[in-house]
Amino acid sequence: MNDDIYVCDADALINLYRHFGREAVRALKRAMKMGKLKLPQGVVHEILRGTDRLKTFVRNNRQHIEVKFTKADLRLEDTLRDLEVKYGERIQVGGRAYPGFWHSRAGRKSADAQVIAVAKVKGWIAVSDDTAIKQVCHVENVPCIGWNEFARRLELGVQQLTIPGLLER
Repeated sequence: MNDDIYVCDADALINLYRHFGREAVRALKRAMKMGKLKLPQGVVHEILRGTDRLKTFVRNNRQHIEVKFTKADLRLEDTLRDLEVKYGERIQVGGRAYPGFWHSRAGRKSADAQVIAVAKVKGWIAVSDDTAIKQVCHVENVPCIGWNEFARRLELGVQQLTIPGLLER
């Protein structure tokens, strides 16, 4: 794994777990031990509502991976507030408008802006396949990758099934 630090949204972690199960949890533990995995407090709260090994991993390692929004870090607080004001309702990319953060399933409780704020302020990489997050990362010049690329960087092996005889023809 490289020197990058990753800030994940809940869906990225859930997709890793759904696709790779225990192997994903082991890879996330390795990343956490190297200081490469961070989660905004809103994402932590989303994951803790679950009932799987992912919840157990986050609960047991919360102190190492959670990024809290406190009055002590005014830059983080200010960036979060700015992002929510600018992109809560809609996101303008070039000549096209997209629904903002508040149009997600979570509505105004969405942790999307937290993911971007942490990545932007700390200089880390956002991990999400959410359209709103990807669009705002583009506009705000914040690096963003999807969960598939994150899985590759975690070295989670992907093996494509082959049909015997298909390549032999």
